[in-house]
Amino acid sequence: MAGGGAGELSPTLVAAPVADARAALLELGGRESTGVAAAIEGLAAEPAFQVMASASLAARPQWAGLVDDLFERPLLKNARAGLRNALMSTLTGDTLYRNVFFSFADAVILWHYGHTQERTGSARLDATYDALQRLLAGADDFVKTAPPTVEPDVEYFHRLRRVRLTRDNAYPLLRRAGRLLGAVEAEVTQERLHTVRGSMLTSYVTFSAQVIAMARALRAQRDAIDRTDVLSGLRAITTLLATPPAALAA
Repeated sequence: MAGGGAGELSPTLVAAPVADARAALLELGGRESTGVAAAIEGLAAEPAFQVMASASLAARPQWAGLVDDLFERPLLKNARAGLRNALMSTLTGDTLYRNVFFSFADAVILWHYGHTQERTGSARLDATYDALQRLLAGADDFVKTAPPTVEPDVEYFHRLRRVRLTRDNAYPLLRRAGRLLGAVEAEVTQERLHTVRGSMLTSYVTFSAQVIAMARALRAQRDAIDRTDVLSGLRAITTLLATPPAALAA
């Protein structure tokens, strides 16, 4: 199983945007971020990631298929009830928007498609739901983490949406990791990245790392994420992207 975590940065020549983004990430994250940088850059060689990068350029139904049943399961129903839209979140000071959490779900749907190219069937929804639960409960230890017997309720999301992002340069570190991923993705797709929005895939992955980091901080009963949470979230989502669904089912 491929994965991120402890890795060595490639000594080979890389494109200038990748090198610049890597340097910016390491400048802020220090040695602790080296493994994450290597994992992000290593995604370019993963056939499944190449599928994800290409697929995410198309309209969502072309790779997601029918997912209504997934979004009616308790975790996602409770997220819908417990989180607000971007406007209301801004007005109330919440740090986790409903669309950010649902982007996390879409990232995991896209992960499954990248490895299997499946767009139908309940088994893929089961695998996606299982991965979502594991990531929320275990962060970068998700492979060894069983889905919780009691799923997060609406109150859980009320608490999650109040976890702060402003401590320990955590959010800037997340943004720099997203910049590196965007540069790597652009090398795969040869598409020009939007300077503000980035790409759909990069947004999905960055949002996923944010959600995982916030859940990790909440489990530790902290009111804000720190850089350790962000690095854990980044390791988790990059490991997932490189991990075939069958490996989680084993």
